[in-house]
Amino acid sequence: MKTPIQHKIYEFIRQHIDERCYSPTLQEIAIGIGISPRSFSVISRNVHALVKAGYLAFNERYSRNIQLVSHTLPLVGRIAAGAPIEAVSENDSIDVISLLKGENHFVLEVVGESMKDEGILNGDLVICRRAEKAGEGEIVVALIDQREATLKRISYKLEEMITLIPANADLEPKAYLPHRIQVQGVFVGLVRLNR
Repeated sequence: MKTPIQHKIYEFIRQHIDERCYSPTLQEIAIGIGISPRSFSVISRNVHALVKAGYLAFNERYSRNIQLVSHTLPLVGRIAAGAPIEAVSENDSIDVISLLKGENHFVLEVVGESMKDEGILNGDLVICRRAEKAGEGEIVVALIDQREATLKRISYKLEEMITLIPANADLEPKAYLPHRIQVQGVFVGLVRLNR
């Protein structure tokens, strides 16, 4: 999270790069946000904090070397996965980092086909939020007997049992005594790379 002065600095740099196609100097940043041009240490300290936080980067090949770090991907429109729809271009972006912000997330690579009917395929990267509890029907990372981890839908409908349900018609759900199952995380999304 940016401090108010870091936000002003970041927005000034972003606007400067948008308008001029190159980054400002520390002196230009100071003047641009309304503080003394001699306040190099204040500007420098906050620029370095923005670099450390992942908002900015330095390109050592240039004298005006401050770069914005993009955490967005362009949202260019919609695509039909069923009947064709009109091709309409959109000019928007998705801030990928904010989708995961403020939560304790991790990524696992899927091995196997047990969740294929949910569209979670072998080789996919699943994004999970660290959690020790999950609601009925959520897809979870479950640790069985402190040894084996699996991605399954969880159910508490059987009395005094936890059921892990695959999303594959060829596989059967399995019920466990509650002490055998430890929820490690809850599925929030996936990334599929075309390898």
